[in-house]
Amino acid sequence: MNGFRVSELAERAGVTPSTVRFYERAGLLSPARRAVNGYRVFDESALEELAFVSRAKGIGMSLEDIADLVAAWPTGECRSLQGRLRGFLAVRIGQVQGQIAELGAFDAQLHAVLGRLSARDPGPERCGKGCGCETDLDLAPDGTGAGPGPWGCSLGSDALAARIGQWRAVAAAAASADRAGGTVRLVLPASPDMVTAVAGLCAAETSCCAQARFLLEITAGQLILTAEAPGPPGLLDMLFPADAPDGP
Repeated sequence: MNGFRVSELAERAGVTPSTVRFYERAGLLSPARRAVNGYRVFDESALEELAFVSRAKGIGMSLEDIADLVAAWPTGECRSLQGRLRGFLAVRIGQVQGQIAELGAFDAQLHAVLGRLSARDPGPERCGKGCGCETDLDLAPDGTGAGPGPWGCSLGSDALAARIGQWRAVAAAAASADRAGGTVRLVLPASPDMVTAVAGLCAAETSCCAQARFLLEITAGQLILTAEAPGPPGLLDMLFPADAPDGP
């Protein structure tokens, strides 16, 4: 018998047989074939497909996204597939940066609460409504923030760091980039996730930096983002810091 039965493939790949069956139904594996003895067997390429699925899951891809890539993998153009992967990674990096900023802000709030509780010695007073045990737990800002960021940006330092990370992740996913004066033009993959992420990022940017202007052009194969930021240095320096080349 030339090929692997389900149990053999699962053992070689380090997964359970039920996982192999599920991946096959989900379109993540090439369908098994029937051997001359009637057993369903998978070709050697199934091991490569399972390894690819494992790596893609490791960077947070959904099974639906992976199935699309697996379907195009054997015959697809590497440049196109790599563009889709870069687009996905840009979106994921932006999401992770946002989560890091939120966790950083929450960490600072928790330390502030701990500091207030540690600084007060209640003595023998009776605990109840309105005492420090209740009021010291307030997570609201206490006026110690750094205020508006550079260029009149209304973001705090943690949120601004996350925003910079999101923009640079988008720039890293670009197939090409050009900067001229106060304008940046990025050519990006036109995947639904990328379009959604870039549009949302542009909307968020204009809400805190009124001088920024964006133009999105979407075709069947690419998303073109043109960004203008006249006035003081701001968005363009976030996309292209002084020590980085003008393009990926």
